[in-house]
Amino acid sequence: MNKIIKIAAALAVLGTVSQANAGPVIIDPDGAGSASAITVTSLNWLAGNVLTIGAGGSVGVDAATYSADLAAGTAVLRSVYQAQLNTFVNNSGGSSTTVSPTGQWTVQADFSERAYALALGAASITLTPFSGKVSIYYNPTAVANDITGLGYDAGTKILQGSIVTGSSRSLTNTTIALPAAFPVLDLDKFVDNDAPGVKSNQGSGQSSIMIDIDTAAGDFINSAFFLTNITSLTIDAVDTGQLVAPFYNSNPSDSVVGVTPTYGSGNTTNGTTAFVDPSTGKFIETSSFHFQSTNVTSFNAVPEPASMALTGLGLSLIGLLRRRKAA
Repeated sequence: MNKIIKIAAALAVLGTVSQANAGPVIIDPDGAGSASAITVTSLNWLAGNVLTIGAGGSVGVDAATYSADLAAGTAVLRSVYQAQLNTFVNNSGGSSTTVSPTGQWTVQADFSERAYALALGAASITLTPFSGKVSIYYNPTAVANDITGLGYDAGTKILQGSIVTGSSRSLTNTTIALPAAFPVLDLDKFVDNDAPGVKSNQGSGQSSIMIDIDTAAGDFINSAFFLTNITSLTIDAVDTGQLVAPFYNSNPSDSVVGVTPTYGSGNTTNGTTAFVDPSTGKFIETSSFHFQSTNVTSFNAVPEPASMALTGLGLSLIGLLRRRKAA
């Protein structure tokens, strides 16, 4: 039986700006002025998909080398994420209000991470992003399909940001010892099983990721939608269980940011080590880890001069945020 890779989650933690410094910002939900502008402190996304490609090994890669790279913290993995907006949230003035989006707002992320684990099959893994992009799209009509995974880049890209390198957090798998009859659960536990024949190891974790609006790197915000200029944003999945496998609140998509998930055990089991050719010691398949992620995005707005004076943070705050004013 091939060894189970018990990876809990694939987004690492970056913590340079706290929630206390977030928003609010003013947003026009359709960017055309036909909808009332609203005050927003965060974007509450529906449960989406994250895929860490080759977490259990990639075809053609030497298995012993990959395991050694994990132990040294030099292994590099690519992760992709996408989700559809549930509500705009305003948590200010001692109350909380929500507004449903006009049309469709979606988010996609594509980034690289350095991975550390004691070895392939360890009970936890730490991943630290060092490059990548996050994009938000608006489309007048909701077309995203969480079964096919298509339609998440439909319409107009209204924000692009760069992932900021920062500290990481080890995410521990909560699965107890597996029973003899492995695997125990279907990958898709949400309503109908739309991934028949695919099973999954169980895991959970938490994470957040910081994004900088870096105009020098081609990043931008669309001022027709974001009426307040912003310097950065944070995507949080901060409660244990927010990153989970198998899927309970959405469907595991057939495609995530254009990547088709493939799993170990002959493409049948999510969260296992890929098969290895005993004659070469190399993986003969790519085993990715596919999990559900429920996130909230908060914003860090460019402070007005009077506000900076009141906070007492002044120019040091601007330096911390690496302010880049969008065109």
